[in-house]
Amino acid sequence: MYENKTDELILSTLAADTYCLASHWVYDKEELKNLDIDWNELGAPSVAWHEGKKLGDFTHYGDQIKILLRYLEKNSDSYDLEKYMSYWKDQMSSINTYMDGATKETIENLENKKPFPCGSNAHDMAAVGRSVALLKVSKTADEFLDNAVAFVKATHDHAEVLEATHFFSSLLLATLEGKDIVESIELLKNNYSTNVQTYIQSGLDSKDADTQDALHGFGTHCGVEVGMSGVVHVLSKYDNYEEALIVNAKCGGDSSSRAMIIGAILIAQSDKTQIPQRWQKYL
Repeated sequence: MYENKTDELILSTLAADTYCLASHWVYDKEELKNLDIDWNELGAPSVAWHEGKKLGDFTHYGDQIKILLRYLEKNSDSYDLEKYMSYWKDQMSSINTYMDGATKETIENLENKKPFPCGSNAHDMAAVGRSVALLKVSKTADEFLDNAVAFVKATHDHAEVLEATHFFSSLLLATLEGKDIVESIELLKNNYSTNVQTYIQSGLDSKDADTQDALHGFGTHCGVEVGMSGVVHVLSKYDNYEEALIVNAKCGGDSSSRAMIIGAILIAQSDKTQIPQRWQKYL
């Protein structure tokens, strides 16, 4: 499905992640202003959680996209989530990358042979952008939505995270069909719980606000309750991939999980590539 666009969409998530490495998980506004970063270029990480990473590397989110892509290259005709999660566990145990709470808990559950799916109850959006790659193994829109939600549930079994996955995956599909992003957000939001509608509406209502003020007002931590508002704000205000990702990264916090979603949806609406070549040289 969308074979002519899927590789570019996946590339957009990888480029977004490596670009965000420099300011990822920096939360203080003054510290962000004083970082020794050229915001137009890739940079080395600024926090200890990414120790061992260097310019051009991925965060642990991008590392997990690469694991999924390696699996799909070998198993594109027989994608099986349970088999993938066994592969994922082995890969995560053997690579040098940060292990977040969702990953640690899911690996522990798998090792203890809990009934599958046995994802954590983590409420962050780290896995939402990774699910874009499942367009490669989805023949219909409904199959993609099912695959995306099941994929995220395998590590993040939290009701609002699963709603966020369905919402942003539906928005991606609508954008690929040529529909306006903001109009689609307005239409789709009514399909979800009251809380999730509130997160989406907060992002829409902040469209005219300064992005730094808006995102720091929501909060830039990993929780879905602030991440959804931040993503919707950026998608409502910007239509250029590079500009949107730069302003998002300048807000710091969990910038990569936001950027992967923002990037894919903005690339989905564009007839020509907007991903800067200089952000692709290490991919």
